[in-house]
Amino acid sequence: MQVNSKIDITPLVGVALILVIVFMVTSPLIMAPMDMDVDLPKAATREAKSETNITISMSQAGIVALNEDKIAKKHVKKALQQQLKKFPKRLVVIRADKNIKHEKILELLTIAKSAGAQNIALATVQRNRTGA
Repeated sequence: MQVNSKIDITPLVGVALILVIVFMVTSPLIMAPMDMDVDLPKAATREAKSETNITISMSQAGIVALNEDKIAKKHVKKALQQQLKKFPKRLVVIRADKNIKHEKILELLTIAKSAGAQNIALATVQRNRTGA
């Protein structure tokens, strides 16, 4: 006598998908430094953040932060070099207020490049469908 028993994994797959969706929705909220008020520009596309990103933020007032630590702009290069020395392939994300002049953003891009960053991205928020 042979018994054919199969385990139904459909409920397990459903629960796993729900967990993935929950993590996808909550991870950007966890990763963004909340202590600095930065009004990001809007973009048509949006790429998910990774836990391995190094973030350089600049508020409208010109205050700079590396990850969540406020830092003088003249010290950003050295601190970024130290971070990139440990993790050379990490993505450097520049979060600049949408009202900052492009020259300031270009300065941050130049600092990141001169510190040895190979992968650099600009943070944006996704536009709504009406194009606002």
